[in-house]
Amino acid sequence: MGTDLDRAGALRILFELAAGRRLVIVAALLATLLAVLAELAPFVLLYLAVDTLIASPHAFASRLLELAPWLLGSLLAKYAAYGTAYLISHHAAYAIIAHARHRLITQLDHAPLHWLHAQGAGALKQSVIQDVERLEAFLAHHTVEVTAAVLAPVCVTLLLLWIDWRMALAVLAVGPLALLTAAIVMRGAGRNHDRFNQATASLNNVTVEYLRNMAVLKVFCRTASSFRLLERRLREYYRLAGRITRKTVPGWALFTSVLGAHMLFLLPLGAWLHARGEVTAAQVAIAVLLGAGVFRPLLKVSRFFMEIPPILAGLLRMAPILAFTAPGERRRIGGTASIQVELNDVQFRYGTRQVLDTVNLRLEPGTFNVLVGASGSGKSTIALLVAGILAPDSGTVTLDGRPVATLEDADRARQIALATQDVFLFHGTIRDNLCLARPGATRQEIRKAVRVAQAEPLLRELPAGYETQVNELGARLSGGERQRIAVARALLADTPVLILDEATAFADSLTQRAFYQALLDEYPEKTLLVVAHRLYGIEKADQILVLDGGRISVSGRHADLLRESEYYRAMWRCEELTDEWALGASDWNAAARGPIGLDACGSVLAGSNAAGG
Repeated sequence: MGTDLDRAGALRILFELAAGRRLVIVAALLATLLAVLAELAPFVLLYLAVDTLIASPHAFASRLLELAPWLLGSLLAKYAAYGTAYLISHHAAYAIIAHARHRLITQLDHAPLHWLHAQGAGALKQSVIQDVERLEAFLAHHTVEVTAAVLAPVCVTLLLLWIDWRMALAVLAVGPLALLTAAIVMRGAGRNHDRFNQATASLNNVTVEYLRNMAVLKVFCRTASSFRLLERRLREYYRLAGRITRKTVPGWALFTSVLGAHMLFLLPLGAWLHARGEVTAAQVAIAVLLGAGVFRPLLKVSRFFMEIPPILAGLLRMAPILAFTAPGERRRIGGTASIQVELNDVQFRYGTRQVLDTVNLRLEPGTFNVLVGASGSGKSTIALLVAGILAPDSGTVTLDGRPVATLEDADRARQIALATQDVFLFHGTIRDNLCLARPGATRQEIRKAVRVAQAEPLLRELPAGYETQVNELGARLSGGERQRIAVARALLADTPVLILDEATAFADSLTQRAFYQALLDEYPEKTLLVVAHRLYGIEKADQILVLDGGRISVSGRHADLLRESEYYRAMWRCEELTDEWALGASDWNAAARGPIGLDACGSVLAGSNAAGG
């Protein structure tokens, strides 16, 4: 029942997407009906010719000359009707596809940011590109071909009934026999189809993994045969394909043979009726010819039902996107003054893993706040929650008392800017990428952001400077260079809240200290939330929050945490030792053997690794 409901829902979506083109599709179906009728005309003409041959052989030649123009006309009519039907259906199909893509992209504008993040680019690409593309075959081809495959048997049956109803029933008797055969020999086809789809998906996933990691395999001189998972999936796939083929092909061959077995019933009956003088030889001959075409077109219908599940599944995947509506009157935050950020009793899970457990924190307007802790402790999750990319499972994330989830995208973008270590640069110039959030930024504002982001040396070295072209994803720049551009872009957004999630991973200790100092000097009004694994330059932070196991274990200023937090003290000592280290330094071993030396650093690193990346 659930499958029937899903199928009905998918067809309803298709019906909605076809709005404005439904009459055009109906016109294509009417043209298909004319083509089917024209396709039957030669059989009627053949019947008249054979009847003349039997009744009056000497008049056969003249009769053929009379029928020839009609035969030519029927063939031309069939060609014109099918051509018109396909032309109309293709125009309608591409118009519906263009409308569907435009509608999906427009609806994605209304999708919550956290929903988009959860879906991932791959799933959205499948809905907007691949699933929509599948509609082309359905609308442009199946509408004509399946309609013809259904109408042709109906018209042939009516013609047979006109010739002789008893011979018509003899031909139709093959239908129930074919259905019974199909029911017997095709048992389990649905389960086999599901298993084959699962095997295909598994093989695709492993193949993509192999292709992505081919460079790594070549570094270690490993070949495809050494990638045992791929080899195993290939064996399983071909073993399953062979088993399904051996089971399906004989049954399918038997089914198609039974569909053509009408002569087993028709010829004896026709001979008996002709012997009794109730039908002519011409009627028997034409019935035999027509009988062969009653069920053959239905093979296309059966193939259609085999091809339709992926199309319906694609339509169902579009349903959540199409359900989004433009936001109504929602609470807005005005201006760009400093605002207060709060997390109240926030909990968050990734699947079954608890990441944040009842987190409470407050970022006062215009303050410098830093999150530190072992990898996997929830620092980046807090940053994404504040940015509105994730939504809490429980609790609230607010800006000046307003939940982030209730903000329109434009409001959220005016209040919060985010820069992470995962940088995306668009195809275009560096200036285009910098001004993504503020196309009208002045030259002075751009230079200020670039200077604070420590990107000036990079732009001086580039021959075209700000007009340097970068490929999509910034392939022509190094990882550190892309990060600097991303930080400058976030600064140019001119938002009161700025979130930096490991956005200074590009920097050495001196560069990171210079960046934080310039950031505080040039943008003192911003509320800063920084996720940091390294502590260079955070001594001036107004608030440092140490996360441990999804909870804030301690918070305060740098000097306070050195006294109160063993973890923070160990982290700070590790960085001091790194700064003091030099080859041959006589005091290194002494420092490392101190009360907070290499042993403490090892404990910190072990804690980070144990927590996960």
